[in-house]
Amino acid sequence: MPSLTIRGSIIDSWVEWPGMSSSARRVVLQVAPQERPRDLVIVEAPSSLLPDLGWLEDLGSNLCHGSPVAAVGRLDPRRGCLTASELILER
Repeated sequence: MPSLTIRGSIIDSWVEWPGMSSSARRVVLQVAPQERPRDLVIVEAPSSLLPDLGWLEDLGSNLCHGSPVAAVGRLDPRRGCLTASELILER
């Protein structure tokens, strides 16, 4: 499956803390794509893709809503989300 790039704005965000089987935090972004802003896309990414810890705090506190984002990854058709391998975030 080829990689896909989504560019748009962060509409909602949250941080999923590790459970018993995982040691890595994960960020979840609800993104309004530039070309189809009404068709929201869920992007999941390991927190290690964030440029700094400030982003982790801001995403968890919903301080980045409206910020531009580009996410590169693979679409998971079973879960209906993009699993990101790269995030480009701007404030």
